[in-house]
Amino acid sequence: MQSPAVNSPSYPATPGRISASMPRPSGRARFVTVRHNLVFLVVPFAAVLLWILGFWGADPRNMWALGLLSLFNAAIVSGLVLLIGGFLYSLYRARPGWVLGTYLVTYIALIHGTPPLLYGTLRYSWAYKHVGIVDYILRTGSVDPSIDVGQIYHNWPGFFAGSALLTSLAGQPDALEIASWAPLAFNLMNLLVLRYVFRGMTRNRSLVWLGLLFFFLINWVGQEYFSPQALAFTLYLGLIGLLIRQPTHRPHIAPFALIVATLAVSHQITPLMMLFAVSALVATRRARGWYLPLVALVLVATWALTGARDYTLVNLQELVVELGDPVGNAGQTLDKSAALSGTELLVVWGGRFTVIVASAVAILGLVRRTRARDLRVTATVLMVLPALLVLTTGFGGEVLFRAFLFAAPFIAFLGADACLPRGSRGFPPLSLLAATVTAVLVVPGFLLGYYGKERQNYFTPAEVQAAAWVDAHAQPGSLLVEGSTNYPMRFLEYDKFTYVPIDLEPEDTTTELLADPAGKLEKWLNDPQYTDAYVLLTRGQGIAVDTEASMPEGSVEQIEFALRHSESFRIAFETSDAVVFTLSKPGSK
Repeated sequence: MQSPAVNSPSYPATPGRISASMPRPSGRARFVTVRHNLVFLVVPFAAVLLWILGFWGADPRNMWALGLLSLFNAAIVSGLVLLIGGFLYSLYRARPGWVLGTYLVTYIALIHGTPPLLYGTLRYSWAYKHVGIVDYILRTGSVDPSIDVGQIYHNWPGFFAGSALLTSLAGQPDALEIASWAPLAFNLMNLLVLRYVFRGMTRNRSLVWLGLLFFFLINWVGQEYFSPQALAFTLYLGLIGLLIRQPTHRPHIAPFALIVATLAVSHQITPLMMLFAVSALVATRRARGWYLPLVALVLVATWALTGARDYTLVNLQELVVELGDPVGNAGQTLDKSAALSGTELLVVWGGRFTVIVASAVAILGLVRRTRARDLRVTATVLMVLPALLVLTTGFGGEVLFRAFLFAAPFIAFLGADACLPRGSRGFPPLSLLAATVTAVLVVPGFLLGYYGKERQNYFTPAEVQAAAWVDAHAQPGSLLVEGSTNYPMRFLEYDKFTYVPIDLEPEDTTTELLADPAGKLEKWLNDPQYTDAYVLLTRGQGIAVDTEASMPEGSVEQIEFALRHSESFRIAFETSDAVVFTLSKPGSK
């Protein structure tokens, strides 16, 4: 006679595992199970086809104020709905992990693989700067912490040195191709690492997978591009997983020290966040090893005061001023969108709305746990801790973005917990409904926040060509005047130049320049301290200036028109989307 447990409809407790006391399924039964699972894979396949069909023949030059969203159509939206809905239904039907993983990998591939395929160029102007640091290392074999332009990168060179090695091993002349695919690669790594973290916080399979989905539905801040932050974030998550999953007899001191040291030489703000997290986990007894915060502090401080001393000592006063000023630090981020209106403001509030909804759902999950006296301490602590960053630094106007980035995994985890029944490891119909409603609320804001600025972030091959020409032909010690910094900047031999972005000049200076562009720029370019001098104006610069209202609308075009019609300037190089000017007779007054 079989035991009652074997006949229980809830047995086995862990999906996919079979008790030794149960008869193994026959070959036909296993075939039927595999066939049922494969049926669920038809959905992501169909979603990919719809996505490709929707983008077929799309031209990124046709993007307007909503960025890549302006190219969306019914096929693309249907594919996205099918993919997210299929994942939730697969979770409801308790499909195995490899099925759920296929859905998430497909989602990541579509969201983060589309821009490099569609554009054919690297997106984000700041990503080109990072390629430029790799180029410097490849050319010189070293870094220069005292260099003026990009000094902070030379003081924390870990990511760039590793990227230079990867570029060399790949046989590439530069890091542009690798950088283009970095968002896809980092998100796939985050999927693996975050699953490791979540499984260290719960044995609830549904909570792990739903938390993973929610993270990739709310993380719109775009910090997974080719950057030290992207690498540091992945390492940070790995370190959290290492601490909360360590065996009870001894901590993993060797891998702990290795990860901390890598963070210390690669980034500025992530080591600070790491120190907060390690200290809090040890203090709340979520991690073992009273000495771990001390080890981390010594490693971080050692690098900051040795390898990065040229930056740390000079900027120490700024760090002290920002300490304890959360309103001012947060204001540095919020002020960037103060001048926006219309569609641009909609894009900003789309991202904010996703943060608000996701945080509200996470708080709901936390309240439910509190009432049940089963508080998820680890997730709660790690969700709240990033607020300390806002108290500590403004980080160049980006601290709110970084704070949300570090909080997002645990907002997603607690948000997923809010959708699940207490004391159950299943995924009943009510949970399916709650998760679906949450996804419907956060996805539009995610798409606005992540894709809404792509008109600025996309650069045409013609723009890249013009920037490369200047980098290759200018002499060391040259002056490069830019309409704005929104172009493929500084990615080859960037250390040749002194850079002057017109839109970052004081308002009275830009007003004077716009009144007489040719006359003012002629004086700038005639400065005898420079060996050579150029003005570079591009399509992307004009878009950025008009969108961000950093100068009156049409200013870049106005400057270009004036230089084209001035006898003092000649065109040194021109493409369909960019033009390089230099003086007709250098040295003339």
